[in-house]
Amino acid sequence: MDIASHWNHLHHQARFRPFYPSDHVVRFMMANRPAGETESHPQFLDIGLGAGRHLKFASELGFAAFGVDISIEGLSHTRDLLMEMRIEPRIALASYRHLPFLGNCFQLALSHGVFYYGTAEDMRRGIEEAHRVLLPEGKLFAVLRTVDDYRFGKGEQLSRNTFRLTIRDTNEYGTIQHFLAAEDVADYFHLFRTLSFEKSETTTSGRTQLHSDWLITAGK
Repeated sequence: MDIASHWNHLHHQARFRPFYPSDHVVRFMMANRPAGETESHPQFLDIGLGAGRHLKFASELGFAAFGVDISIEGLSHTRDLLMEMRIEPRIALASYRHLPFLGNCFQLALSHGVFYYGTAEDMRRGIEEAHRVLLPEGKLFAVLRTVDDYRFGKGEQLSRNTFRLTIRDTNEYGTIQHFLAAEDVADYFHLFRTLSFEKSETTTSGRTQLHSDWLITAGK
């Protein structure tokens, strides 16, 4: 599957372009926003910006917000959204595996439901890239799927905790996804100086589908 084409197809449909930021992201950003009135604008990076909802929110909080995505369709909608708000678009077509930035640039980085699209090696590479572009004392907030998520095991197993999904009850048919057990998290984020993580779970379809995510905050 061409994953960029997959996301281009989804972002072309309005229902796959959520407007409001995730509650989890709001809490993280509010806890780490610039304090008081200041002329400086700390730099924020959204890794996998989707249709721009979190980039817009970071800009409204006073960050100089940058973002990357592999979907040209998502980037186009993000550009339109930001320009409507008179916010300068600082966005680029790029994969989370190869961020087009020098090291030690960003105070905060976000990866909301992105790093798990791919193999274990892809995820490790994405986390390493996030670490590279963060400033010393910078923080990464990452949302990753746990092995308790109902999608786990629903497809062709490619390696440990990695599957090519074959279920059609989501918009993710054919995608490769890697899931993390609790004991894996510290290993994957070993480059970071500090690490904390919580689990967020919700259900759908009459409590028959469990959506299970790790909420990970890692400090360089």
